[in-house]
Amino acid sequence: MLKNIYVKSLFERRIGVLCWSIGIFLLIFGVGLMFPSMRDLFGKDMAQIPKEFQGWFGETTNLMTTFSGYMATELVGNIGIMLVIMAILYGITFIAGDEEKNVLQSLLTLPVSRTQVYFQKYFALTTVNILAIIVWAIAVLAVAVTLNEPLKFSVLFKIVVMFFLTNMTLSTLAYSLSAISGKRSVGGIVTGCYAFLAYFVNALSAQSDIVEKINYFSIFKYADYISLINRAIDLNNVLLMISLIVLFVISGLLIFTRRDIQLN
Repeated sequence: MLKNIYVKSLFERRIGVLCWSIGIFLLIFGVGLMFPSMRDLFGKDMAQIPKEFQGWFGETTNLMTTFSGYMATELVGNIGIMLVIMAILYGITFIAGDEEKNVLQSLLTLPVSRTQVYFQKYFALTTVNILAIIVWAIAVLAVAVTLNEPLKFSVLFKIVVMFFLTNMTLSTLAYSLSAISGKRSVGGIVTGCYAFLAYFVNALSAQSDIVEKINYFSIFKYADYISLINRAIDLNNVLLMISLIVLFVISGLLIFTRRDIQLN
């Protein structure tokens, strides 16, 4: 039964996951192929961009002139936001989506506990996020090979780890809020608004001291993709994200297993 819940949850979303995967690959590959032009552009004209906004592109250390820098700033920091959106959208569907369709109610009439349903669907969500990050990494490697650009596996691995943890933190928040409320809109709006604000606050954190302080509440500050080009992963950031994931999972479980399931 447990295996069937997990497999069924993924099977029902196979077309959507496939379409997202194809879209992510084509987007990353297409934008990645623009690297030579972007390298020339930013190498010459970065001085004309206001200093406050140069951090948006990682150009405080001239990162856009290397493929690793381009990967960390554009393919993760900017274009990679599509994976964040995907993570949130799938986070709100596995519990609340099924509940709004009256599918969850039928499932719970079977000899299976809410805890089992909750975790098996969460494992399915985790699998979707793993598949998405794998597709992203394959697209980046395909660009590097096509352009014959050097790319250290260690840098790619570090970014993949933090990218995955960021997406899992946000998708888990969406999953938990949706499981607590039974409404996709609650998890989607709250998590989406937070991700939107956190993304822009982090991008503009160098603009003022106030924004920099607010940035401590942004999950993207702790992902810190750009620093991974030259530094090791900060284990404190990893522990923070894992702690948030565990907190969200437990909070959602405690309320989901006790609340009334809604009929629509």
